[in-house]
Amino acid sequence: MAKKNSYVATRTPVRKQRNPIEWRYWLQHSVLILFVFIMMAAGIYLKQVDTLPILHVTVDGEFNHIDKDDLVAAVTPHAKGGFMSVDVAKIREAGQALPWVKVIQVKRIWPDSLHLVVEEQEAIAQWGDDALVNQQGDLFFPTKKGFPEALVQLSGPKGSHHLVAKQFSDVSELFDPLGLSVQKIEMNERRAWTIKLNNGLNIMLGRMDSELRLQRFYDAFSTVLQPYKDSITKVDMRYTNGLAVAWATGRKPDFNGTI
Repeated sequence: MAKKNSYVATRTPVRKQRNPIEWRYWLQHSVLILFVFIMMAAGIYLKQVDTLPILHVTVDGEFNHIDKDDLVAAVTPHAKGGFMSVDVAKIREAGQALPWVKVIQVKRIWPDSLHLVVEEQEAIAQWGDDALVNQQGDLFFPTKKGFPEALVQLSGPKGSHHLVAKQFSDVSELFDPLGLSVQKIEMNERRAWTIKLNNGLNIMLGRMDSELRLQRFYDAFSTVLQPYKDSITKVDMRYTNGLAVAWATGRKPDFNGTI
């Protein structure tokens, strides 16, 4: 009798996939929310007027005309409040209202101090009777008793200070190799230019082609007129192809020729 083979079927159990543990997700988000809440609370706390009040104001910079005590006195009324709540913009504005102050940087120094880094105005010329001109051609208005001595005098129609200051810069650069320096530059209401040098020589440029006429003066002076500079009172460049020279009384040299 043949032996029958027997088969036994086994069934492998299928495990159901479990959902990820959600408590980690909620923990991460809870920590983040708590952190944000703490930061907001800290920010609100630090902005309170009585939190970390400002106790010290220090000043740094190179000063020739600014009085540190005056500067501190000007900004102190605005240095009220806490370390974070103090109004830095008002402090800067109050300090820069002083005539010799050009720029102020206000820095917070933890936990109770303000440090002012100050740049002083540098006067390159005097404008009219009551103003000074800085290197950018801007006007500022200190008390007249504080004006530096022997400044170049600039003048012109209202609102022309940048243009006249630029002319001063250009003329100074051109004349420096000749050993000449400017004492006064004037642009009148008709926009005509007059330049007075430190030796008393006046240059009349007029309105038209002032740059070209200035170059013509430079060429004539450097090649012909320089030996006579102390005897000349005026050079009139308002001619198409020439110039006119006015000599000091009794000092006209024996000079014949064309320039």
